[in-house]
Amino acid sequence: MQDSRTHETPVVPDSLLDSVSLLSKKWHPAIVRCLSGSDGYGFSDLESRLDGISAKVLTDALSELQEYAIIERREISQSPLRVSYTLTERGEELDDVIESLVDWSETHLAEPNTEQVVLVADDHKRVSTMHTTWLSDEYTVRTASDGEETLRQLDTDVGVVVLDRRMPGLSGSEVLEWIRSQRYDIRVVMVTSEDVDLDVMEMGFDEYLMKPVRQDELRAVVADLFERREYSTELQTYLALQSKLALLRAEYPEETLDTNEEFQQLQTRLTELELSEDERAEIDPATIEQVFGASQ
Repeated sequence: MQDSRTHETPVVPDSLLDSVSLLSKKWHPAIVRCLSGSDGYGFSDLESRLDGISAKVLTDALSELQEYAIIERREISQSPLRVSYTLTERGEELDDVIESLVDWSETHLAEPNTEQVVLVADDHKRVSTMHTTWLSDEYTVRTASDGEETLRQLDTDVGVVVLDRRMPGLSGSEVLEWIRSQRYDIRVVMVTSEDVDLDVMEMGFDEYLMKPVRQDELRAVVADLFERREYSTELQTYLALQSKLALLRAEYPEETLDTNEEFQQLQTRLTELELSEDERAEIDPATIEQVFGASQ
């Protein structure tokens, strides 16, 4: 009599082994995550964002990911040669899998972390030192003096970034865009000495402060942003949008905003996200004062 077990599906199918082999290589998931949500990066851009990777390892990893049709290489120009790497549709699907693994790992494998880490990113040493001094008695503070160093300092331990909008190399705006593309659970307060322009409507910050920033102002905003990290994604989005609209109303006359299509779209989105009484009751009183007080 033939053993029926020989026809059973293998406990560990080859397809699973192939997937694990691909994902177990250190830099493959990192490259996919780095390209996630972007319009594409060149070789040097990837090298600067993937701290610790060598040029040879990056070259080999990119070649293998191309062989699996996970990424696509495009020539932007031939003289000088410039290329851009983007995720394919297959790569986007893999990124969803990697994100799920990250979420699972943070839920089940990560050690409980009670440390609150703030990254102060500013190219003015005096300002960076001052902000660090104000925050270091309550938080673990890291510092960065330009955009590239900011990216190297970022990891899942960082809860709040105090981000200078104008920095050499990668600007604060570009760093913010990268943070959001990586879907980090990081709250960002943008700080600047420049006038508020209408471009801020496209930026994904949580709060926006004008230099010179007062000590009590910075401490209150950072404490509020750590509180917001405990809220749902929808509630965090609502509060960030409320803060952005309040900022614009404080800086621009009503007639200018009333004729601005993008501002009207933001208002419509805020209305669609309107909180219920139960949701509003979840918000810390200090956050209500920080966000809703500024808009009144």
